[in-house]
Amino acid sequence: MNDSELSDVTGQAFINLTTDAANGLNFTRVNFGVDVQTQLNIRQLRLGKYDRSGEAAGTADIDINNFALGAVDDVTGQVDAFRIKNPFLELAYSGNKVVGVRMGFGEAQGYLSGDINRMTGNIAVDLYGKGSYLATQMNCAWYDLICASAKGLVGGTYANSDFSAQAQLVNGSGDADPVRATMIGMVDGQTLSIPSGSGFDNFLLGLFSSSNCSLLSTQTCFPLANYGTFPIGKLNSSNQFVSAAKGVFLSLQTQNVQWRDQQDASQFISALAGAFMNIPRNADGSAAINTSFQEAFNGIPRKDTCFGTPNKGC
Repeated sequence: MNDSELSDVTGQAFINLTTDAANGLNFTRVNFGVDVQTQLNIRQLRLGKYDRSGEAAGTADIDINNFALGAVDDVTGQVDAFRIKNPFLELAYSGNKVVGVRMGFGEAQGYLSGDINRMTGNIAVDLYGKGSYLATQMNCAWYDLICASAKGLVGGTYANSDFSAQAQLVNGSGDADPVRATMIGMVDGQTLSIPSGSGFDNFLLGLFSSSNCSLLSTQTCFPLANYGTFPIGKLNSSNQFVSAAKGVFLSLQTQNVQWRDQQDASQFISALAGAFMNIPRNADGSAAINTSFQEAFNGIPRKDTCFGTPNKGC
């Protein structure tokens, strides 16, 4: 093209470099203005394997066997790709020393699979389901009249109501556990809600909160190992993705690092020293991962991620 033709063309490089400074650190980010579709398998994703105070010896910050992004269909031969929009790589510096590396995604959508042994980070989950199902999971003792009354309301008056609860990484006592967690569930003090219900409905539900991984004799904490696949992004009733998760990143740091929030530049995400995975709530408050109460109690089967006989480990 000659100069006159070039003068009529506008555009932007798909790679650009930005810098930042905050909380005593300097940052350099390489932004890739591309859309990526991938289906990948990793036999073992183990990051941050070192002795950590208060944690079992020989464990790692993130430890997932047969990790995979995306899924496949052996019958049709089709690949259900994991979709990434606007990925970036960011370095954090203290003086001339690199103290953190972050791989982030502007948007992420698709299936994340694996045999999860340990997880460190911020994982946001929304649980949902009908009162009729929740009532079947309430195992009230014969003498617990409060539980029995609540079960009658949930399975009767509110049988067709859509209940919701927020979940995150926890320990076996229901305390928040962002480091090498093996469980996910409702943190102590968390309550159920009926998003479309009245103020009175939610006032009643607010009288009961999860404590020590139990709410009205219902289990509220579950082993991560039960979940072979997590959907990243929102699925519709036909199990088709209709929206992506935002603010997802994986980082490694030699000290605690405040990474700038991708969804709100005035806020920061505190990543603990070591390996850290961030699958947060979107700016509208919805979680990056949505699962039903049935899936919470019974687990989620792994999606097929390998063509041929095995569904994992290829």
